[in-house]
Amino acid sequence: MSQHVLRLRPTVLAVTMLIAVAVALAAATGADAQSARTCRSADLRYPFMKGGPETFGVFRLKIAGGGCATAHRVAKGWMQRFEAGLRAGRVKLRRTVSGFAFRQLPPNAAQTYRLIGRRGPATIRFDYVVPNG
Repeated sequence: MSQHVLRLRPTVLAVTMLIAVAVALAAATGADAQSARTCRSADLRYPFMKGGPETFGVFRLKIAGGGCATAHRVAKGWMQRFEAGLRAGRVKLRRTVSGFAFRQLPPNAAQTYRLIGRRGPATIRFDYVVPNG
């Protein structure tokens, strides 16, 4: 009987460790999801024609590891620099703004740049919808 108990203990220990790791990963994932904030970005949008709906600009602004003021400031800076380039005839996505390093995510809609920027523990995400006219 003691042999059976000895064989069972490593198995129980392995299962217990596996459960502990799974719980820790689930808690970490839940903490990341909870710490991401959705921030207002209505003032970073504009209409195609005067008086029309504000369908272009920054949408779905979120930040994890920082405040909405930071997310808004960085998204506004990215938008201003990108649009200045457009007016100058260059379509170049900004790679850095205020110390945040940006990269493009796969698009989920036409005329949309999905962006993620990171600086230390802070992560900013937003969609930028470009006018086509």
